[in-house]
Amino acid sequence: MLDRETALGRAIPILEKARKENVNLKLIGGLAIACMAREGSKKFRREYKDLDFFGLNSSKKGITEIFKESDMKPNTTFNALHGATRLIYFDNELRCNVDVLIDEFKMCHAINLKDRMLSSYYTIPPSDLLLTKMQTVKITENDLKDVAALLSDFGIGKLDTEGELDGCRIARLLSEDWGFYTTFEHNVRQLLTYIGSRSDCEVPICRIKALWDMIESAPKSFKWKMRAKVGEKVKWYEEPEESHSSESS
Repeated sequence: MLDRETALGRAIPILEKARKENVNLKLIGGLAIACMAREGSKKFRREYKDLDFFGLNSSKKGITEIFKESDMKPNTTFNALHGATRLIYFDNELRCNVDVLIDEFKMCHAINLKDRMLSSYYTIPPSDLLLTKMQTVKITENDLKDVAALLSDFGIGKLDTEGELDGCRIARLLSEDWGFYTTFEHNVRQLLTYIGSRSDCEVPICRIKALWDMIESAPKSFKWKMRAKVGEKVKWYEEPEESHSSESS
């Protein structure tokens, strides 16, 4: 397991190199939230087991070269079979796995991140970070810590900025997808249960409630309404693939 400083100390130079070489590569996962929400991740401290990135297929050659120069060993069998959507490496420096999703974030629910790579952040934008956490059907304690950390540092606004996340984007996406909306709703409840009894969580509690009000008030699409009539009698999410271990792990 890795602490925040060690993991970020490894990831950020790789991201700087990618930026200088115009390679589309961003940090995702809990470590991305630790990078964006510095104060919140101190309050909701956790450890990290691996490095997670998101990249574009058009930059895959550049990503491969950067990882090779960074002493990361590819899982050659897995990458040959699944490299169009995912790459797996083993970091010889940190002794951990490195996972790279290509072009699409698709776990329990799909999130289009292909057009979200032009920001100046080391990570995908904060609204997308929240979506990637809240799309998890079997949300974990670490996921809840990450969401609380993000909402401690970022308010709910209409754009992704240095201090706010784009609540309008989240509300718009969920108003088109009843399944994602349902998973998000379940996780809002879990988050409020998890942090509701803490005296130092007034800010993230207020912010998740404000975001949920925004989501609820957004007009829902015809497709959303039709799927809502079916309800939870039919499974509304995908079962994500289990993580694959590196050949060197």
